[in-house]
Amino acid sequence: MKRSIRLLSCALLLCAGVAGAPSSSMANKGAQSPYDTIYVVLKDTYLRAGPEINSAKKYPLAKGTEGVVMRWCRNEFSFRDWAYGSLSQRRKMLQSRVCEVQINGKIGFVDAKYLDLM
Repeated sequence: MKRSIRLLSCALLLCAGVAGAPSSSMANKGAQSPYDTIYVVLKDTYLRAGPEINSAKKYPLAKGTEGVVMRWCRNEFSFRDWAYGSLSQRRKMLQSRVCEVQINGKIGFVDAKYLDLM
């Protein structure tokens, strides 16, 4: 009996974990947050060591590179504007920010104007 209860508990926890996991649709143009959203590189650029324009170049990012995950930006996004904004409004918000991103295990900064939502 205890074994059955443990198995049932494990099954329920597994289902809860799957139900609570973000769907792939969250990591696209409809995501409610700009962070942890997946982007593609629009133009050849570099990951930089810092947010400053003259920071050291760390790693090249080729146009078309997919799977860029945004971690945080300067200036911060208004989550309300992002969540309720259109795709064109979201793209406009990217134009004036420098963001820390992660791609293929590498972390650095990039001008968000070189990114687009996947």
